[in-house]
Amino acid sequence: MKRTVILGAGASKSYDKSKTGVRMPVAIDFFETFRKLDISKNPWVLIGNIITYISERNNDDILEFLNFSEDIEMLHSEIQEKLYEALKRGNFFSKDYDVRLLKSFNELIFVFVSVINEIQNGDVSKPHLNLAKQLSKNDSVITFNWDTLMDRALKSETEWNIENGYFVKPTAIFNDEWIKQNGNVIDNEFPKLLKLHGSSNWLTSHLQPSEEGKLELSQETDAEDFYVFENATKPYSTFAGRYMSGYEEFSFGYYPPNLPLKGKEAPEGYLYVRSRIKNPLMPEGKADDNGLPSMPLIIPPVKSKEYDLFGTLFTQIWNEAQREIEIADEIFIIGYSFPKTDIRTDRLFKSAFIKRTTIPKIIIINPSPELIFDRFIYDYGIPESHITVKKEYFDETFKFE
Repeated sequence: MKRTVILGAGASKSYDKSKTGVRMPVAIDFFETFRKLDISKNPWVLIGNIITYISERNNDDILEFLNFSEDIEMLHSEIQEKLYEALKRGNFFSKDYDVRLLKSFNELIFVFVSVINEIQNGDVSKPHLNLAKQLSKNDSVITFNWDTLMDRALKSETEWNIENGYFVKPTAIFNDEWIKQNGNVIDNEFPKLLKLHGSSNWLTSHLQPSEEGKLELSQETDAEDFYVFENATKPYSTFAGRYMSGYEEFSFGYYPPNLPLKGKEAPEGYLYVRSRIKNPLMPEGKADDNGLPSMPLIIPPVKSKEYDLFGTLFTQIWNEAQREIEIADEIFIIGYSFPKTDIRTDRLFKSAFIKRTTIPKIIIINPSPELIFDRFIYDYGIPESHITVKKEYFDETFKFE
């Protein structure tokens, strides 16, 4: 019996062991959740360009951000669209407004991942631990979530490891230092974890405008090269030395460790200059800042998802996810709502089911399963007799039976 488990936001909402006492947000309550966390008051957490963008757009006082409650997906998508328009116009760095768009876009990625890291920084999730205990080496977990709740549970309860557990091979893993990885992913004796939108502990280099008017990574290596954070028990090299302590495995403070890389060379006739204005009110970091500044590697919650920015990395992951859906005997849908706007996910399931020679069993675990149930019948052609619905929340009592 081969099982594939699909995890959505509802699965992450089950986590109640955070040191912050806060649960994972959804798009509409993201900024409200952010303000509940201590990081919202930390001067190292950069939100200045986000606040400026919102206040200028709404013609509001900057302090109105204290009550800001827009959907983060809508805001991030809006900034992305304006950023792309600015890149197409050319002469990008000649206009302060265009540069602030890029800074706002990146700040949203950092803040988004920082909120996740703060909330998941606690004991290992019991619902995810229980799920991990029931998985065999033939099973797989496909997740649309960015958190590492499932990662930690698999590591705790199985032989799963970062080196081979993500299907794609990291270039290096940070465990108090960068450890380079060699060779291909080996056949595993543990469940497979496929993260379709990246992960809060995956790292890459910063985004910068290219000569062609597009965004590109600042690293000198291939775009699909990625780096994974596992643990830090001592200060590491990071931007401005702003290391933050007190985090469990798979979670870090606002600033991740710098990458053991060089950045791309500037185009002929140009020179990259890295500078930072020191603010007397800003606490100075005490770690060093060697290496290339890094940022989280995620596909952010925007309408236009730029998977190709990372080369073939996500193509490999999505192709493997389709293969897992094609061959699974049972497919469990936990906390994922199948939004119609997610065209790529719709295509993933349709392509997988078309290639199947048998009809799988579909088990839906969701307190509001009606639309998902209809989706599988009318869009994916699964007979009602092959669908089981459990109208409940995902928690530590979940059983495959």
